[in-house]
This record gives sequence, C-alpha cells and structure tokens, in this order.
Amino acid sequence: MKNTAKNEKLFWNCRAGNYPLPFDPSTLVKTERILRLLRGLGADFCGRDILDIGCGTGIYALPLAGKAGKVLGIDSSRAMLRVFRAQARARKIKNAACRAAAWAEVPAGDVRGGFDIALASMTNAIRGKADLLKMEAAARELCVYIGWAGVRKNSLLEAAYAHHGLKYRAPEGAERILRVLKAMGRKPRLKYITDSWAKSAAPDVTLREIAVSVKVNGASLDRPWTKAFLERKSRGGVVRQVTRVRKALITWIRPARRPGS
Repeated sequence: MKNTAKNEKLFWNCRAGNYPLPFDPSTLVKTERILRLLRGLGADFCGRDILDIGCGTGIYALPLAGKAGKVLGIDSSRAMLRVFRAQARARKIKNAACRAAAWAEVPAGDVRGGFDIALASMTNAIRGKADLLKMEAAARELCVYIGWAGVRKNSLLEAAYAHHGLKYRAPEGAERILRVLKAMGRKPRLKYITDSWAKSAAPDVTLREIAVSVKVNGASLDRPWTKAFLERKSRGGVVRQVTRVRKALITWIRPARRPGS
C-alpha cells in the first residue's frame, strides 16, 4: 500500500465492518498466545497503564483492559473506533478509551510519560525514528512492537493482485524497525512466530475490499474479471480466504529520561 494518510483511512475504514472482534473466541485465543509470548520478552501488562497505537477494533486494548490500570487506543480510522467503543460498551469496560488521530499528528506533549507501556501491532503508524521516539516518550517502562516479518500468503488475494499487475507481499515492518532501533542504540528482545487467520464474506463485500486494496496500491480495478473470479470462488454465497503470516514480537526498555525531558 502506498503509505499516505488518505490511503490508510480508506483501507481501514473499508475493513472495519468485517474486521475481527477482540472477544471472538478464535481471535482471543491468538491474542492471549501473543500476550503470553510477550511476557516471556519482559512485557508485564498487569496493573500497567497502556497506550495502544493503531488499536483498530481493540484486539489488544480491550482484552488487556481486564488486567491493566487504564488503556488508551489511538487510531486514524473512525470506523474502527466505532467498533472499539461498541465492544467496550458491550463488555462494560470502563478503563479503556480511544482517540481518533494519526500517530504522526498526535502532539508529543499529549502522551509524554502518560503510560507504563506503549504498544503498536501490525500498523504503519510506527515507521521511523520520529515515531519511535514519540512512542518511547509516552512510555515510562517498556515499548512493544508487533510487526510483519517478511511472509504473507493468501492464495485468493495473490491471484487477484497478480491479475492487476501487483505483488501480494508482506508490508515492510519489523525488519525496518529493528534497523532503526539498532541505529538508536537500543537492545530489543525479539521472537519470530507464525500466525494465520480465516475470513469469510459475501462476494460483494470481498469485491469492495479488493477494490480498495487495488486502489491504494496504485492500480485500477478490473471489475468484470474480479466479480467473475469471486463468483467462481464462492461456496454457498460466501468467499473464504486464509492468510498465513510471519510476525516479529519486539520489546525494548525505554531509555532513562534526561533531567528536564
């Protein structure tokens, strides 16, 4: 995806209505597995105040609220945050809030020193040194980054992308962040994992999502071909797709603040 604020909002707003919910059993199992692995990398969320950057529907923020002091989620997609708030109300979660904003646009003073742990998962919000420094400034103890690690497979989307002259691949994520952290002199702890998720939707919903994906990658949708392709893939009025990925779990201790900072 071409990384612009407009593309980010378009992409994620499109997916909000069919995005995994934090307390769906299959989603929660995956979340809890990753949280256990993060504990092994030094991330203890119990009783901590947590900032979730690129929080989406609250996949991490809302389950963590049950053990945290307070949680604030930040995301540029208002559609995602409407789901976040609805999930929080349904579960009567009182200690989790969210804010609609792109991370790059959040004034550093709004978050500086306000949290014990700053978390960012599978998001383009954290891309370079400036983003990481603001993330560190927000955290009193620890930073956590969960990112793409070079592998993303989905046979349905691979075929659709190829027809439009695009390559379906993992976005740049963890390796870039690791390079920046090394240049900053940080000493991150790291674990690679494999993950997968299944998704089912009506052909028209899948068509809209592919249309947006093609658009944000700079191509024009071949609607007749894509519609016919999805009709062939549909079973019982549903198109099912499975995505298999490699992720990196990264934690690092935020450096001590200098006097007056």
